[in-house]
Amino acid sequence: MDFQKIKEELTEADPQSFLATVLENEQNEDAVVIFNQNLEEQFEQNVQYLASDETISLEDISTWQEKEFLVVAQTIDGDYIAGTTEQTFVIPVSLYKADIETYNLFLTDFFIDYTTHKIDSSILPGYE
Repeated sequence: MDFQKIKEELTEADPQSFLATVLENEQNEDAVVIFNQNLEEQFEQNVQYLASDETISLEDISTWQEKEFLVVAQTIDGDYIAGTTEQTFVIPVSLYKADIETYNLFLTDFFIDYTTHKIDSSILPGYE
């Protein structure tokens, strides 16, 4: 997927617009990151199911949603990629707060850096 092209197509720098634009493009069948507009509900259910003092809470999600937080993708390993208008989060499937990787990049810039191997993540699979 050409994230530079997606960046140029975006008229609004918010996660909803990003996801809508990405979904207009064809995803590779063997992609290591799968974009889906229905991940938010699954993510919130997992947050409730795995609730503990060490994991993300629904209150955390509410706070993030004030900045237009949205889960936009999931890796083949089940980890989540989410963003706000200013940051991108790589959230492990375990939902442990201490393990969340935060990047001060909007989603398009994050994925441009990820696909060009400029992101150093212990969670994300290598991008082919």
